[in-house]
Amino acid sequence: MSRLRLISIVCFIFVFSWMRMSGQQKLRLIPTFENCSYYCDSVFDVTFDKAWNTSDVFRLLYKAKNESQWCEAFPPYYDIQRFQLRGSIMNLKENTEYDVRLEKKRKNKWITAKKGDFVTWNSCPPIKREWKLSELKEYKAGSGVVLKGMKGRADGWIKIIGDVPIEVSSTYRQALEVDDCRYLILENFVVKGGKIDAVAIRENCENVRIVGADISAWGRVAVDQVHLEDSINYPAVKYKRDNACFIDEEGVVIRNDAGIYLGTVGKVPGPKDIVVERCYIHDPNGHSNAWHGIREIGRAKGIPYRFWHPQGPQGIYMRSRGGLVIRYNDVVGMDHHRLHDLLGGFNNGKIDGGMNTDADVYGNYLAFSQDDGLEMDGGQCNIRLYNNRIEQVRVGISTAPNMKGPSYLIRNVIFNLGDSNREYSYGIKNGGGTMYSHGLHYFINNTFHISGNCISSVGYGGDVDRGMFQGYSRNNLFFNRKESNPKARGCGIYESHSHPNNHFDNDLFYDENKKDKKGTARLKSIGCEQHAIYGDPLFVQADAGVFTLLPESPARGKGQSQCNISEGVEGVVDLGALAYGASSLIPHRPIDVQVDKYKIVMSSQATGKVEVKVGKIPDNLSYRLTKNNDMDWFAFETEQCGKIIPNSSFSILFNTKASEGKSYRGVFFIRFSNGYSVPISVNIL
Repeated sequence: MSRLRLISIVCFIFVFSWMRMSGQQKLRLIPTFENCSYYCDSVFDVTFDKAWNTSDVFRLLYKAKNESQWCEAFPPYYDIQRFQLRGSIMNLKENTEYDVRLEKKRKNKWITAKKGDFVTWNSCPPIKREWKLSELKEYKAGSGVVLKGMKGRADGWIKIIGDVPIEVSSTYRQALEVDDCRYLILENFVVKGGKIDAVAIRENCENVRIVGADISAWGRVAVDQVHLEDSINYPAVKYKRDNACFIDEEGVVIRNDAGIYLGTVGKVPGPKDIVVERCYIHDPNGHSNAWHGIREIGRAKGIPYRFWHPQGPQGIYMRSRGGLVIRYNDVVGMDHHRLHDLLGGFNNGKIDGGMNTDADVYGNYLAFSQDDGLEMDGGQCNIRLYNNRIEQVRVGISTAPNMKGPSYLIRNVIFNLGDSNREYSYGIKNGGGTMYSHGLHYFINNTFHISGNCISSVGYGGDVDRGMFQGYSRNNLFFNRKESNPKARGCGIYESHSHPNNHFDNDLFYDENKKDKKGTARLKSIGCEQHAIYGDPLFVQADAGVFTLLPESPARGKGQSQCNISEGVEGVVDLGALAYGASSLIPHRPIDVQVDKYKIVMSSQATGKVEVKVGKIPDNLSYRLTKNNDMDWFAFETEQCGKIIPNSSFSILFNTKASEGKSYRGVFFIRFSNGYSVPISVNIL
């Protein structure tokens, strides 16, 4: 080899290594309204026994620029495959500048390794142009609306107020399409109809917000329910088991028609930095099959089927390039027009599938699906899911698989499960095995009040260990309800295969099905739940959906402080989603309103009452009462609209006129003029 060539090779290696290392030294910060993802690439000269156990070597500090006190964030997660520290800083103030520094311990001293700063998002960004929908040339009554190429700037957004409704027939594939838009806010839109989707936001959009929308009556109407070879999409030669999907007039399976559709199926992952906030997504045209049952319509009506994955409309169907925020929404199907999933993702088996990365889902009410309340499946890289309420679904949350991580599931309430057959399985299902389970889930301060497994291995992929997942749990309340069917009973945590990163501890277990009431965790990982608590958590009124704690609850003060997530008062942490003395409102919303019941169990011919307590709220706030379209068996006896008076209380009276011997499920809402709401579910046994 010539000397010149050798020198060239050495120089190339040096430059390549320098470029690689210089790129790795950056601290990347990606904020949303109240959280911030961080990433630091480097070949660190340390090892960790568990990917989450990094706090002895690294810590990340943050502070608002106008403050002097530094705070410590939740410990970083270390990705050994990518040599990357990453994680989330949570509970931040919006529209605020922050400083960050990553420190490494050397010789028992903390040394600053990286610095950075960021600004959290602003709910009220500067508006450069504002129009009413009726003023736009794109609007025509009775026609679909396409907003294309509307591009504001970071310092001058475009806002469009929905002063007139968009209501279309099935002639239009979407009622509202947003294409190639930037820095655009759509506020108080009423969207009704759309053959496939009510609202579609295309993959080339960035920084688009839908705020306060009322979305309904989207998707195809089923004309038949297939039996074996009837379906175009699912020919019998490919699927030997019974097929029970609903089909449209063209013989095509009705699947994934969406209230809000984000992205396209294909190589492009979807839109970026999208916000869906304070929206009411309800009453689809189509409905989904349960996992098994009896065909409801068409030529095969009355013929049972044994097993078929639900297919049907979705509430929000999503794939994102990152920065997705879904907050304070009500996404609901109807008892006999249930959605497939409430928040569903596509390309779930890909690292950039579903919500993908740097996303927040909080303060949402999700109810009435045949399958999942929410799908997190995919990369799950800095996905934060918190303060949500999920009920009337077969599975609360799916995390299978987590291909990158970490994901954070915090202070969620999962209860009152059941599909249209009144059957249910898991609170949170996990899996992926060796092939797919590369990321860690943090389960912190959640409340479960169900009969099946609360956090459970289920499975994804084809590995023999397909139920294996990576999990870290602290401060959860696992309440397994009384269940007459032994096959439907479960436990607090079920782990089918161990993983070196797994660790579960400081959780409470209670099982009404056992004589000693002692709940269980069926774990393969060793050294877990050494500080578990066993006993009745003593909720204020669990059967009414009030999951705050009584004064004598054994869950009070027994939690382990989780830095920047669940720190309590002076280090005293309660278990579960709702601490003692906290507001009972779940899903959590930034409005000072509580009711005495969030779930009502009634007989077929009865009257009922809900007491509403109002605290400090904005002046001139009004409310209206709404309910699912199929609740003809439920009627309000009080006025359905009214003004709200701060620091007051009022009652809502209602009655039921349901058929004897049949069960009914529904939900009504106290909807406020600022877009927030209080959901109250109704069960007729």
